[in-house]
Amino acid sequence: MDRDQHPRDTAPNARRPSRWHRPLWWLNVLAAIGLVITYLAAYISPVYVWPLAVLAMSFTYQLPVHAFFLAWWFVFRRKRMLLSAGVLLIGWSHVGDHVQVFGKNAPDDGLIGKPIKVMSYNVRLFDLYNWSRNQGTRDAIFDLLHKEDADILCLQEFFYSPDKQFFKTRESLLKDFRYKGCTERYSQLARDQQHFGIATFSVFPTVAKGHIPFPENPDNLCIWTDLASPTDTIRVYNAHLASYHFGDADYKFLEGLDTDTHTDSIKQGSERILKRLRRGFRLRATEIELIADHMRSSPHPVVFCGDMNDVPMSYGYDQLREQLDDAFVESGRGLGGTYIGDLPKLRIDHILHGPELETWGFRTLPEQLSDHHAVTTMIGVRGE
Repeated sequence: MDRDQHPRDTAPNARRPSRWHRPLWWLNVLAAIGLVITYLAAYISPVYVWPLAVLAMSFTYQLPVHAFFLAWWFVFRRKRMLLSAGVLLIGWSHVGDHVQVFGKNAPDDGLIGKPIKVMSYNVRLFDLYNWSRNQGTRDAIFDLLHKEDADILCLQEFFYSPDKQFFKTRESLLKDFRYKGCTERYSQLARDQQHFGIATFSVFPTVAKGHIPFPENPDNLCIWTDLASPTDTIRVYNAHLASYHFGDADYKFLEGLDTDTHTDSIKQGSERILKRLRRGFRLRATEIELIADHMRSSPHPVVFCGDMNDVPMSYGYDQLREQLDDAFVESGRGLGGTYIGDLPKLRIDHILHGPELETWGFRTLPEQLSDHHAVTTMIGVRGE
């Protein structure tokens, strides 16, 4: 052997490590830390630490990042798969809240009575202000409601006016559908007796009804209705919780982030967006706590429908899940995103129910007639 030749230079199977492994490993570490912190969003109220709620909205986007790391390390360094695999296993129940593969299309044995079909839909005032095609959209929404023919129909951003210049909403639903009654509440009243709020329609007789006041934010609403189904009396909550109230300037700012935006505009726009996010997160946390507390005293099995404006990783959703099951988790498929607006397509419309009930056939309807998809499920009462 040549005197100047080092023994390592002649190793027959020597492999140089890829220059990508080290930076990818550290990115994997940062992603794992970010995911663990995101899990905290479900357990810490935004009233105290609101930035966690922002991370919660990114959860479904963090999952493919870890899927990439799992695939990469499987090919090159299999032991390093343990990092992403471990953090995913820690929060596996949260993964199931967001992603479902096999939906259940039939109930288990032991249910009593006939099944009930429930539908929840934010109808965006039936396109009252011509946000898209107004009359055509309104008629298409009513056609969809006819086609689905739900036994219990919970509508958010509901519009009603007795003035003859406006189309009939409540009257049409009570006259042309099977519904026997309506529970409604309105947070705003505009000229020409225009009412804006929420409404619950049902084919079953109403035994009792009421609402849960939100002192900090009376513009948002939650109503409850005790319905006497042939099998059992069921209490149905219908809620529309605090939104972010983004204006045109906010959406223009978000759309223009990838352009040559001035530094001062970026600072001002970011501060405005963050303030709106913080306010929405905090208001919803308080509203959900009031609803959850009210549910604990319900003498009947509970169904919750509504536009929560919150994702399954959120504190509010977790508060409800302490008492209720999620119809999407029991029988949904895919990601189930319900929001269609300019923000990411997130699952913010939910149907939850008490343990005395079972759901199957959950669907996120494909029609894009509002800025939300409608959701439906079948519900049955479990036998004792």
